[in-house]
Amino acid sequence: MDELLRIWRLCHDFVLFFDDFPAWLNAQGISKNIPDYEKLLLEYDDLFKGTNADIYIPLWASACKGNGDILLDTTTLDLIKTYNAWGYEAVPMDGNPPDFIGQQFRFLCYLSAVELHSPAAGCGQAREKFRDSFLTDTVRALSEGIRRYGVSPVFHPLADRLETFPEGDVSKIPLEQLYCYDISQNGRRPARPDKEQRIINTTGTNNCGGRCVIRITEQEGCVLDISTECGNGGEPALRACIRGLSYRETFINSRRLRYPMVRTGERGEGRFRRISWEDAADITIGEWKRIRDTHGPSSRYVNYSTGVQTVFRPDNIVRRLLFLDGGSLLFYNNYSNACLTVTTPYIYGDTLTGNSFETVLDAKLIILWGFNPKETIFGTRRFPYLLKARAKGIRIIVIDPRHSDTARACADQWIGIKPSSDAALADAMAYVIWSEGLQDQHFMDTYCQGFDEAHMPEGIKPGESYETYLFGKKDGIPKTPEWAETITGVPAGTIRNLAREYAAAKPGCILPGYGPQRTGSGEQTVRAVALLTALTGNIGKIGGSAGVLGEVPNIPFTFFPLPENPYPGKIPCFLWTKAAEHALEMSPEKDGLIGVERLSSNIKMILNFAGNTLINQHSDINRTIRLLKDTGKIEFIVGSDIFMTPSAKFFDLLLPGASSFENNNIAQSGTGADSYLLFCRKAVEPLFGCRFEYDFIQTLAKRLGLEEPWSTGYATFEDLIQGRYNELRKIAPEAPEFEAFKDGAKCFFNLPKPYIAYESQIRDPDHHPFKTPSGKIEIFSRRLYDLNRPKEIPAIPCYVPCPEGPEDPLREKYPLQLIGWHTKKRTHSVHDINMRLDKIDPQCLWMHPDDAKARGIEDKQPVEIMNDRGRIRIEAHITTRIIPGAVALSQGGWYTPDASGTDTRGSINVLTSQIPTPLARGNPQHTNLVEVRKYISFSA
Repeated sequence: MDELLRIWRLCHDFVLFFDDFPAWLNAQGISKNIPDYEKLLLEYDDLFKGTNADIYIPLWASACKGNGDILLDTTTLDLIKTYNAWGYEAVPMDGNPPDFIGQQFRFLCYLSAVELHSPAAGCGQAREKFRDSFLTDTVRALSEGIRRYGVSPVFHPLADRLETFPEGDVSKIPLEQLYCYDISQNGRRPARPDKEQRIINTTGTNNCGGRCVIRITEQEGCVLDISTECGNGGEPALRACIRGLSYRETFINSRRLRYPMVRTGERGEGRFRRISWEDAADITIGEWKRIRDTHGPSSRYVNYSTGVQTVFRPDNIVRRLLFLDGGSLLFYNNYSNACLTVTTPYIYGDTLTGNSFETVLDAKLIILWGFNPKETIFGTRRFPYLLKARAKGIRIIVIDPRHSDTARACADQWIGIKPSSDAALADAMAYVIWSEGLQDQHFMDTYCQGFDEAHMPEGIKPGESYETYLFGKKDGIPKTPEWAETITGVPAGTIRNLAREYAAAKPGCILPGYGPQRTGSGEQTVRAVALLTALTGNIGKIGGSAGVLGEVPNIPFTFFPLPENPYPGKIPCFLWTKAAEHALEMSPEKDGLIGVERLSSNIKMILNFAGNTLINQHSDINRTIRLLKDTGKIEFIVGSDIFMTPSAKFFDLLLPGASSFENNNIAQSGTGADSYLLFCRKAVEPLFGCRFEYDFIQTLAKRLGLEEPWSTGYATFEDLIQGRYNELRKIAPEAPEFEAFKDGAKCFFNLPKPYIAYESQIRDPDHHPFKTPSGKIEIFSRRLYDLNRPKEIPAIPCYVPCPEGPEDPLREKYPLQLIGWHTKKRTHSVHDINMRLDKIDPQCLWMHPDDAKARGIEDKQPVEIMNDRGRIRIEAHITTRIIPGAVALSQGGWYTPDASGTDTRGSINVLTSQIPTPLARGNPQHTNLVEVRKYISFSA
């Protein structure tokens, strides 16, 4: 009996430690009046509540069994089944999963109480089995963590006691005060039946350009497996890629943020103090009102973020509240396709340049120009249609500096090209087509403006047409394949063959990706490639293309409408760092400011919900860090995430968001060429103290007296989802009823026939002109001509060398061109914490053998990549799948600096530039010059 009570008291002591630390300290005789009491509480939270980015101690059996930090897996389920068999019901312990170490010790208290009541119940054997199956691994990980990170003398003795459990002794706690004392009086509870497995239909919510079906196998609140649909041989299935199939390892991860926190260290240190949700609301509202009243609406800014890509996005939810409370500075365009969205209206008058996926099956030739849908997805059914086209015998050519996974899977030919030189290749192709009489002259004469002197707008001096440029009549340089070879690295013969083959294909389809326009003069890439489709008459025809990977008409419905913003000012999203330091100097002409002639304040408050752009995805990380560390510039940063990302470390107030497994939402197909909705269904309860951002923003709305207008008339978020969906059904009767949709029914908006961009304009130009000033496809743009910046923004599509491009003299110092790419293991920076995906596609620098040999670098050797902006240390991957003179590093790796500031994770934005593109002010993140050298460690 004494031995049983000793073990029970010991387990009770451990439960108290994890359940109520102040009470545990009091039981140890440690008073709150001691000098370091608050410091002790902070260290406890650092060790066991996730408030310090540099400390991680796994506290859950599932995370300690070698499964890669996964929570709520089969280990958790086995433990719950053990609880059920003994009639034990887990009690709330600070939102922790049921396999939390404190809960494990409480179960042992329960077994001890049962044994005291019924000595023959077999509790001793059950206790030993439970300890061997679950507790031992958890205790080992916990004690190792305490010894590694613990500072206070309070914690190391605890590690000693954990390691010697069940030996050890504690004070004589009265029996009636022990956890589960009532069980010792009343006996064990009846066994609880295990809940049945169920399949939950949900969807991916990443910003990958696709939207797939995800099926979760759930039991007892545990996520046991993820599968997807396979299709039946007809339309391509909405099949999840390796990222979607790995959602469990990413989102149900023990490294999750757990509780609201306020910063205690310097911005970027990742040191915080835990607070309540009410305290978080108090702090936010205080800063919200102070900054609003002191600096005005242009001082408030919701940062660009796409970590949650659903129709009810946290950034839009808080943006609505700002608009109702006086307004805020807005951005326009985005990091993905700024050059495309800004430039395309100058050519066609709008951005509706996409064709339905299935139209590629009618092409005679497909050119994927910097387009890699096998990895980026960009429409869940897009790559399957390309595979269908290949199976049909349609020839596919890929133009890319890398031999991408798409090229590997479906290309008949890969053409390697120097980064930032795509417009020169397009010009040379146009030269061949035109000089050899392969152009569609009728199409050009009928639908185009500015291709030659006879088709120029009135009032333009001679010599400004595209023909004048192309044949060197003005500068003396014909844009021949030989001219282009020196710039692009593509042999002149290859250029000629490519041009002839494309011109002969009737129809021919060029599908450019977003990558080529994320370069220093990306606008010209957009225009030059579109010119080729006009020159050959492939626009408006099934199997052809407009040469721009744009939108198609979609159902006209907004799920969460935004009211009018009282503040009219907008900046290009890439220039937010300038608006934080030099807003008063920004102008429409120089910086693309629209809505106002001048801003009235620098950005003083940033709201950054569900995104890692603040640091990780924005160019020139070290420059941004210097800005953010100065709290006199941006005075308050509040945001949410589900992990301590590089951006989250710079928040003043950090909120733990709920993952897509933990709340309901609606997801829309990621590209307008494939229009459908899927329901994102909650599978498990939010972990720890996490909440979907809507709940927190609703609290802010209440504090501001704006809840009624902000909520659009719905009392709860669940009411909002259902209500807005039912509003959609009024204009889209083909949408299934809400309950069926919620259970997994797909909501497709099928067009009556495949959409072909500008089909009506080509068929009937008199009644359906293009929406340009001339009503035609504007090869020459008078609007661009009138900007009077011909060297940066010419009026015609042409090759414009850019800073750090292939012709920059800086190559003497930094001779290699560095590009990024969208890897199959991440969606931007999402999933970088997922070690399963990291093993599939390790972060490394792709380098051609010739460049490696010249530097004495071998495969898998650590190297340093450097330029004047920063330095990265990463492993080299020597491969012929990249052209000589270029190196590649997949974008999205989490910035992880060592003590010297050298990044050790391969975050490409340490090296990218904040110089925006000339017209769109978009990001130039594929235009970077670097040097690479072997890394030699001098440490002992």
